[in-house]
Amino acid sequence: MLTAKDLMTMRLMTVSPSMGLRDLVDFLRDNSIHAAPVKEGERIVGLASLTDVMGYLADEETDVEHNFSRVFLPDPDQEGYDEFATRLDGATVNDIMTPAVFTCDVDSTAGEVAALMASKQIHRVVVTDEGSAVGLLSVTDLLKAVTQYENTLSGRAAKG
Repeated sequence: MLTAKDLMTMRLMTVSPSMGLRDLVDFLRDNSIHAAPVKEGERIVGLASLTDVMGYLADEETDVEHNFSRVFLPDPDQEGYDEFATRLDGATVNDIMTPAVFTCDVDSTAGEVAALMASKQIHRVVVTDEGSAVGLLSVTDLLKAVTQYENTLSGRAAKG
């Protein structure tokens, strides 16, 4: 039976709540990850993801035409870009992170983790061992396991 320990990404890369938003985007891109736990001292206080960044930059409470979407016009104007850049440079991880942190134990089964993700409508959980964060498990990790399992079954069927 597959457990969180089998599926998780053990490279737990964390960010600080005070990190700038532009630095967060660079960090996620440079490390080829979509999210990082936010760590304050020894405590995980949230998760910051590319989805959180996009939600912040495309905030419907602001005039979207003067922020996010104007940057992608065929002929973007400097004023639109400046407003977008100001929004990007003026925020920190603390401003955009999801403060709810969902965890599972290293011994949780893949099914238990999938059920947690589905019930909470989340894309990743922090994996813990005796209360300490040791990894991150995402929906993508679960889907990779399903694909590997299906490939194994279809290989057996072809041989059988």
